[in-house]
Amino acid sequence: MKTEDYFRLAIIEAKKAMGFVSPNPAVGAVIVRDGTIISVGHTQAPGKNHAEIEAIKHAGKKSEGADLYVTLEPCCITGRTGPCTDAIIEAGIKKVFIGMKDPNPKVNGGGIRRLKMASCSVEMLPAKSTLAQEIRMLNQPFIKSMTTGLPYIIMKVAVTLDGKIATRMGDSQWITGSKARVDARLERSLCDAVLVGAGTVAADNPELAPHGKFKNKKLLRVIIDGKLSSDVKKQIFRDKNVLVACSDAASAVRCLAYEKAGVIYKSFGKKEVNLRKLFEYLTTQNIRSVYVEGGAGVHGALHDAALQNLQLMDKIIFYLAPKIIGGTESISAVGGKGLESVAKSLTLKDVLVQNFGIDIKISGLLNKY
Repeated sequence: MKTEDYFRLAIIEAKKAMGFVSPNPAVGAVIVRDGTIISVGHTQAPGKNHAEIEAIKHAGKKSEGADLYVTLEPCCITGRTGPCTDAIIEAGIKKVFIGMKDPNPKVNGGGIRRLKMASCSVEMLPAKSTLAQEIRMLNQPFIKSMTTGLPYIIMKVAVTLDGKIATRMGDSQWITGSKARVDARLERSLCDAVLVGAGTVAADNPELAPHGKFKNKKLLRVIIDGKLSSDVKKQIFRDKNVLVACSDAASAVRCLAYEKAGVIYKSFGKKEVNLRKLFEYLTTQNIRSVYVEGGAGVHGALHDAALQNLQLMDKIIFYLAPKIIGGTESISAVGGKGLESVAKSLTLKDVLVQNFGIDIKISGLLNKY
Protein backbone atom coordinates (compact mmCIF):
# COMPACT_ATOMS: atom_id res chain seq x y z
CA MET A 1 0.00 0.00 0.00
CA LYS A 2 1.05 3.58 -0.66
CA THR A 3 0.82 6.78 1.38
CA GLU A 4 -2.41 7.68 -0.42
CA ASP A 5 -3.96 4.35 0.53
CA TYR A 6 -3.28 4.91 4.21
CA PHE A 7 -4.73 8.41 4.00
CA ARG A 8 -7.79 7.04 2.23
CA LEU A 9 -8.34 4.76 5.19
CA ALA A 10 -7.84 7.70 7.56
CA ILE A 11 -10.48 9.65 5.62
CA ILE A 12 -12.92 6.76 6.02
CA GLU A 13 -12.26 6.86 9.76
CA ALA A 14 -12.75 10.64 9.91
CA LYS A 15 -16.12 10.35 8.17
CA LYS A 16 -17.32 8.07 10.98
CA ALA A 17 -16.96 11.03 13.34
CA MET A 18 -18.77 13.61 11.19
CA GLY A 19 -21.90 14.94 12.87
CA PHE A 20 -20.97 13.52 16.27
CA VAL A 21 -17.90 15.40 17.53
CA SER A 22 -18.49 19.13 17.05
CA PRO A 23 -17.14 21.58 18.14
CA ASN A 24 -14.08 19.38 17.55
CA PRO A 25 -13.02 18.48 14.02
CA ALA A 26 -13.65 15.01 12.60
CA VAL A 27 -10.25 13.33 12.35
CA GLY A 28 -9.08 9.89 11.26
CA ALA A 29 -5.79 8.16 12.12
CA VAL A 30 -4.00 5.02 10.93
CA ILE A 31 -0.91 3.39 12.47
CA VAL A 32 1.31 1.39 10.12
CA ARG A 33 4.38 -0.68 10.94
CA ASP A 34 6.59 -2.32 8.33
CA GLY A 35 3.87 -1.96 5.73
CA THR A 36 1.19 -3.55 7.92
CA ILE A 37 -1.79 -1.64 9.28
CA ILE A 38 -1.69 -2.01 13.06
CA SER A 39 -4.72 0.03 14.08
CA VAL A 40 -7.13 2.81 13.13
CA GLY A 41 -9.05 5.41 15.11
CA HIS A 42 -11.34 8.41 14.78
CA THR A 43 -12.34 11.32 16.98
CA GLN A 44 -14.69 10.40 19.79
CA ALA A 45 -17.34 12.59 21.44
CA PRO A 46 -16.14 15.91 22.94
CA GLY A 47 -14.10 15.29 26.07
CA LYS A 48 -13.11 11.80 24.93
CA ASN A 49 -10.19 10.51 22.88
CA HIS A 50 -8.97 12.20 19.73
CA ALA A 51 -8.25 10.02 16.68
CA GLU A 52 -4.54 9.63 17.38
CA ILE A 53 -5.14 8.50 20.96
CA GLU A 54 -7.75 5.98 19.80
CA ALA A 55 -5.33 4.50 17.26
CA ILE A 56 -2.50 4.36 19.80
CA LYS A 57 -4.79 2.72 22.36
CA HIS A 58 -5.74 -0.03 19.90
CA ALA A 59 -2.12 -0.53 18.77
CA GLY A 60 -0.63 -0.80 22.23
CA LYS A 61 3.10 -1.50 22.30
CA LYS A 62 3.09 -2.05 18.53
CA SER A 63 3.05 1.74 18.13
CA GLU A 64 6.75 1.91 18.94
CA GLY A 65 8.74 2.51 15.77
CA ALA A 66 5.57 2.76 13.66
CA ASP A 67 4.26 5.45 11.32
CA LEU A 68 1.12 7.47 11.98
CA TYR A 69 -1.13 8.83 9.23
CA VAL A 70 -3.55 11.47 10.48
CA THR A 71 -5.88 13.76 8.54
CA LEU A 72 -5.28 16.80 10.80
CA GLU A 73 -2.19 18.09 12.59
CA PRO A 74 -2.04 16.58 16.11
CA CYS A 75 -2.94 19.06 18.83
CA CYS A 76 -0.29 20.35 21.23
CA ILE A 77 -2.61 22.00 23.75
CA THR A 78 -4.52 20.84 26.79
CA GLY A 79 -8.28 21.18 26.54
CA ARG A 80 -10.77 18.60 27.74
CA THR A 81 -8.09 16.08 26.77
CA GLY A 82 -4.30 16.17 26.87
CA PRO A 83 -2.03 17.04 23.93
CA CYS A 84 -2.00 14.34 21.23
CA THR A 85 1.61 15.23 20.44
CA ASP A 86 2.72 14.07 23.89
CA ALA A 87 0.88 10.76 23.48
CA ILE A 88 2.47 10.23 20.05
CA ILE A 89 5.95 10.89 21.40
CA GLU A 90 5.38 8.68 24.45
CA ALA A 91 4.15 5.85 22.20
CA GLY A 92 7.45 5.90 20.32
CA ILE A 93 5.98 6.61 16.88
CA LYS A 94 8.86 7.46 14.57
CA LYS A 95 7.13 9.32 11.73
CA VAL A 96 3.87 11.24 11.37
CA PHE A 97 2.22 11.91 8.03
CA ILE A 98 -0.22 14.85 8.27
CA GLY A 99 -3.05 15.71 5.91
CA MET A 100 -3.37 19.41 6.80
CA LYS A 101 -2.39 21.97 9.43
CA ASP A 102 -4.81 22.67 12.25
CA PRO A 103 -6.46 26.08 11.55
CA ASN A 104 -6.96 26.60 15.28
CA PRO A 105 -4.58 29.52 16.03
CA LYS A 106 -3.68 27.85 19.33
CA VAL A 107 -2.20 24.93 17.37
CA ASN A 108 -1.52 25.94 13.72
CA GLY A 109 1.95 24.46 13.24
CA GLY A 110 2.64 24.07 16.96
CA GLY A 111 1.90 20.35 16.87
CA ILE A 112 4.38 19.85 14.04
CA ARG A 113 7.07 21.81 15.88
CA ARG A 114 6.51 19.81 19.08
CA LEU A 115 6.90 16.51 17.23
CA LYS A 116 10.06 17.65 15.48
CA MET A 117 11.56 18.85 18.76
CA ALA A 118 11.15 15.30 20.05
CA SER A 119 13.00 13.93 16.97
CA CYS A 120 9.81 12.60 15.42
CA SER A 121 9.88 12.87 11.64
CA VAL A 122 6.97 14.78 10.09
CA GLU A 123 5.72 14.85 6.50
CA MET A 124 2.87 17.04 5.25
CA LEU A 125 0.73 16.39 2.21
CA PRO A 126 1.19 19.11 -0.43
CA ALA A 127 -1.60 21.62 0.31
CA LYS A 128 -2.70 21.82 -3.33
CA SER A 129 -2.80 18.06 -3.86
CA THR A 130 -6.14 16.42 -4.60
CA LEU A 131 -5.86 14.31 -1.46
CA ALA A 132 -5.15 17.32 0.77
CA GLN A 133 -8.11 19.19 -0.73
CA GLU A 134 -10.36 16.21 -0.07
CA ILE A 135 -9.20 16.16 3.54
CA ARG A 136 -10.00 19.89 3.91
CA MET A 137 -13.57 19.21 2.79
CA LEU A 138 -14.06 16.92 5.81
CA ASN A 139 -14.01 19.86 8.19
CA GLN A 140 -15.24 22.93 6.32
CA PRO A 141 -17.35 24.09 9.31
CA PHE A 142 -14.38 23.81 11.70
CA ILE A 143 -12.01 25.56 9.30
CA LYS A 144 -14.47 28.39 8.63
CA SER A 145 -15.20 28.89 12.31
CA MET A 146 -11.50 29.07 13.17
CA THR A 147 -10.56 31.42 10.32
CA THR A 148 -13.59 33.73 10.08
CA GLY A 149 -15.44 33.56 13.40
CA LEU A 150 -18.60 32.48 11.59
CA PRO A 151 -20.35 29.11 11.37
CA TYR A 152 -20.78 27.19 8.11
CA ILE A 153 -24.19 28.11 6.67
CA ILE A 154 -26.28 25.70 4.57
CA MET A 155 -29.57 26.74 2.98
CA LYS A 156 -31.96 23.88 2.21
CA VAL A 157 -35.13 24.22 0.15
CA ALA A 158 -37.76 21.72 -1.05
CA VAL A 159 -39.30 23.17 -4.18
CA THR A 160 -41.58 22.37 -7.12
CA LEU A 161 -40.58 22.70 -10.77
CA ASP A 162 -42.07 26.19 -10.84
CA GLY A 163 -40.12 27.29 -7.78
CA LYS A 164 -42.88 27.08 -5.18
CA ILE A 165 -42.60 25.90 -1.58
CA ALA A 166 -46.31 26.18 -0.71
CA THR A 167 -49.70 26.84 -2.26
CA ARG A 168 -51.53 30.18 -1.93
CA MET A 169 -53.27 28.64 1.11
CA GLY A 170 -49.92 27.83 2.71
CA ASP A 171 -50.08 24.06 2.20
CA SER A 172 -46.60 22.57 1.81
CA GLN A 173 -46.90 18.94 2.98
CA TRP A 174 -45.42 17.32 1.18
CA ILE A 175 -43.53 18.93 -1.70
CA THR A 176 -41.05 16.05 -1.92
CA GLY A 177 -41.33 12.31 -1.39
CA SER A 178 -40.20 10.26 1.59
CA LYS A 179 -36.72 9.43 0.24
CA ALA A 180 -35.85 13.09 -0.29
CA ARG A 181 -37.22 13.98 3.14
CA VAL A 182 -35.09 11.31 4.81
CA ASP A 183 -31.99 12.66 3.09
CA ALA A 184 -32.86 16.26 4.03
CA ARG A 185 -33.24 15.25 7.67
CA LEU A 186 -29.86 13.51 7.65
CA GLU A 187 -28.28 16.64 6.16
CA ARG A 188 -29.87 18.61 9.00
CA SER A 189 -28.63 16.10 11.55
CA LEU A 190 -25.01 16.56 10.47
CA CYS A 191 -25.19 20.19 11.61
CA ASP A 192 -25.01 21.79 15.05
CA ALA A 193 -28.06 24.02 14.68
CA VAL A 194 -31.19 24.27 12.54
CA LEU A 195 -32.72 27.67 11.80
CA VAL A 196 -36.28 28.61 10.75
CA GLY A 197 -38.49 31.68 10.85
CA ALA A 198 -41.55 32.45 12.96
CA GLY A 199 -43.74 31.83 9.92
CA THR A 200 -42.57 28.24 9.62
CA VAL A 201 -43.17 27.66 13.33
CA ALA A 202 -46.73 29.00 13.03
CA ALA A 203 -47.64 27.23 9.78
CA ASP A 204 -45.93 23.85 10.15
CA ASN A 205 -45.36 23.38 13.90
CA PRO A 206 -42.08 21.60 13.04
CA GLU A 207 -40.23 19.29 15.38
CA LEU A 208 -36.80 19.96 13.81
CA ALA A 209 -35.25 16.92 15.45
CA PRO A 210 -32.11 15.02 14.43
CA HIS A 211 -32.77 11.69 12.76
CA GLY A 212 -31.28 8.28 12.03
CA LYS A 213 -27.96 7.51 13.67
CA PHE A 214 -27.88 11.12 14.93
CA LYS A 215 -31.23 10.94 16.74
CA ASN A 216 -29.68 11.32 20.19
CA LYS A 217 -27.45 14.30 19.41
CA LYS A 218 -28.11 17.78 20.75
CA LEU A 219 -29.26 19.94 17.82
CA LEU A 220 -29.88 23.59 18.68
CA ARG A 221 -33.15 24.94 17.26
CA VAL A 222 -32.96 28.63 16.30
CA ILE A 223 -36.01 30.73 15.44
CA ILE A 224 -35.82 34.15 13.80
CA ASP A 225 -38.74 35.95 15.39
CA GLY A 226 -38.21 39.70 15.62
CA LYS A 227 -41.22 40.40 17.85
CA LEU A 228 -41.30 37.12 19.81
CA SER A 229 -44.62 36.29 18.21
CA SER A 230 -44.28 32.48 18.29
CA ASP A 231 -46.55 30.44 20.53
CA VAL A 232 -44.36 28.84 23.20
CA LYS A 233 -46.70 25.82 23.24
CA LYS A 234 -45.46 24.76 19.78
CA GLN A 235 -43.40 21.56 19.78
CA ILE A 236 -40.21 23.40 18.81
CA PHE A 237 -40.21 24.65 22.43
CA ARG A 238 -40.43 21.12 23.86
CA ASP A 239 -37.15 21.52 25.78
CA LYS A 240 -34.55 24.18 26.58
CA ASN A 241 -32.40 23.49 23.51
CA VAL A 242 -33.85 26.42 21.58
CA LEU A 243 -32.80 30.03 20.94
CA VAL A 244 -35.15 32.73 19.68
CA ALA A 245 -33.36 35.49 17.77
CA CYS A 246 -35.43 38.65 18.13
CA SER A 247 -34.99 42.42 17.77
CA ASP A 248 -35.47 45.37 20.09
CA ALA A 249 -38.96 45.63 18.58
CA ALA A 250 -40.13 42.78 20.82
CA SER A 251 -42.54 44.20 23.40
CA ALA A 252 -42.01 44.00 27.14
CA VAL A 253 -45.14 41.86 27.36
CA ARG A 254 -43.77 39.25 24.93
CA CYS A 255 -40.36 39.29 26.62
CA LEU A 256 -42.01 38.61 29.96
CA ALA A 257 -44.08 35.77 28.47
CA TYR A 258 -40.93 34.11 27.13
CA GLU A 259 -39.13 34.57 30.43
CA LYS A 260 -42.01 32.95 32.32
CA ALA A 261 -41.94 30.04 29.87
CA GLY A 262 -38.18 29.66 30.36
CA VAL A 263 -37.46 30.28 26.68
CA ILE A 264 -34.05 31.73 25.86
CA TYR A 265 -34.19 34.77 23.58
CA LYS A 266 -31.67 37.38 22.52
CA SER A 267 -31.89 40.55 20.43
CA PHE A 268 -29.67 40.92 17.38
CA GLY A 269 -30.82 44.29 16.04
CA LYS A 270 -33.01 47.33 16.64
CA LYS A 271 -35.86 46.67 14.19
CA GLU A 272 -34.92 43.34 12.61
CA VAL A 273 -32.53 40.47 13.21
CA ASN A 274 -29.02 41.05 11.88
CA LEU A 275 -27.95 37.65 10.55
CA ARG A 276 -24.24 38.32 10.82
CA LYS A 277 -24.57 39.25 14.49
CA LEU A 278 -26.65 36.13 15.09
CA PHE A 279 -24.11 33.89 13.36
CA GLU A 280 -21.22 35.48 15.23
CA TYR A 281 -23.02 34.80 18.49
CA LEU A 282 -23.67 31.18 17.53
CA THR A 283 -19.92 30.73 16.96
CA THR A 284 -19.27 31.86 20.54
CA GLN A 285 -21.65 29.08 21.61
CA ASN A 286 -19.50 26.48 19.79
CA ILE A 287 -21.95 26.18 16.89
CA ARG A 288 -19.86 25.28 13.82
CA SER A 289 -22.64 24.69 11.29
CA VAL A 290 -26.19 25.98 10.75
CA TYR A 291 -28.85 24.33 8.59
CA VAL A 292 -31.33 26.93 7.36
CA GLU A 293 -34.70 25.51 6.33
CA GLY A 294 -37.04 28.42 6.88
CA GLY A 295 -39.65 29.85 4.58
CA ALA A 296 -39.36 32.38 1.77
CA GLY A 297 -38.73 35.25 4.20
CA VAL A 298 -35.78 33.62 5.95
CA HIS A 299 -34.35 32.32 2.66
CA GLY A 300 -34.70 35.78 1.15
CA ALA A 301 -33.05 37.50 4.10
CA LEU A 302 -30.17 35.02 3.98
CA HIS A 303 -29.78 35.41 0.21
CA ASP A 304 -29.81 39.21 0.41
CA ALA A 305 -27.26 39.12 3.23
CA ALA A 306 -25.01 36.77 1.23
CA LEU A 307 -25.11 39.18 -1.72
CA GLN A 308 -23.49 41.74 0.57
CA ASN A 309 -21.17 39.28 2.34
CA LEU A 310 -20.62 35.92 0.67
CA GLN A 311 -19.41 34.38 3.93
CA LEU A 312 -23.00 34.41 5.20
CA MET A 313 -23.96 31.45 3.01
CA ASP A 314 -21.67 28.57 2.06
CA LYS A 315 -23.72 25.72 0.65
CA ILE A 316 -27.12 25.40 -1.01
CA ILE A 317 -29.26 22.27 -1.24
CA PHE A 318 -32.43 22.20 -3.36
CA TYR A 319 -34.73 19.19 -3.45
CA LEU A 320 -36.64 19.53 -6.71
CA ALA A 321 -39.99 17.75 -6.97
CA PRO A 322 -41.56 17.01 -10.39
CA LYS A 323 -44.70 18.95 -9.48
CA ILE A 324 -46.25 22.26 -10.50
CA ILE A 325 -48.31 24.38 -8.11
CA GLY A 326 -48.72 27.55 -10.17
CA GLY A 327 -50.45 30.73 -9.09
CA THR A 328 -49.06 34.21 -8.56
CA GLU A 329 -50.07 34.05 -4.91
CA SER A 330 -48.30 30.73 -4.26
CA ILE A 331 -45.18 31.03 -2.12
CA SER A 332 -41.81 31.14 -3.88
CA ALA A 333 -38.69 29.55 -2.45
CA VAL A 334 -36.66 32.70 -1.89
CA GLY A 335 -38.18 36.06 -0.96
CA GLY A 336 -36.36 39.22 0.00
CA LYS A 337 -35.28 42.03 -2.30
CA GLY A 338 -33.46 39.85 -4.78
CA LEU A 339 -31.41 41.10 -7.72
CA GLU A 340 -31.91 43.51 -10.59
CA SER A 341 -29.36 41.76 -12.79
CA VAL A 342 -28.93 38.05 -13.57
CA ALA A 343 -25.21 38.70 -14.03
CA LYS A 344 -24.89 39.42 -10.31
CA SER A 345 -26.56 36.20 -9.17
CA LEU A 346 -24.82 33.78 -6.84
CA THR A 347 -23.44 30.81 -8.78
CA LEU A 348 -22.71 27.43 -7.23
CA LYS A 349 -19.47 25.51 -7.64
CA ASP A 350 -18.91 21.75 -7.43
CA VAL A 351 -22.56 21.10 -8.23
CA LEU A 352 -23.79 17.59 -7.44
CA VAL A 353 -27.04 16.15 -8.82
CA GLN A 354 -28.59 13.07 -7.20
CA ASN A 355 -31.89 11.21 -7.44
CA PHE A 356 -34.03 10.36 -4.41
CA GLY A 357 -37.07 8.53 -5.69
CA ILE A 358 -38.78 10.81 -8.20
CA ASP A 359 -37.13 13.91 -6.67
CA ILE A 360 -33.79 15.46 -7.59
CA LYS A 361 -31.28 16.82 -5.11
CA ILE A 362 -29.11 19.65 -6.44
CA SER A 363 -26.35 20.82 -4.12
CA GLY A 364 -23.36 23.07 -4.56
CA LEU A 365 -20.92 25.37 -2.84
CA LEU A 366 -20.54 29.12 -2.71
CA ASN A 367 -17.36 28.96 -0.63
CA LYS A 368 -14.45 26.67 0.13
CA TYR A 369 -12.26 27.12 3.17
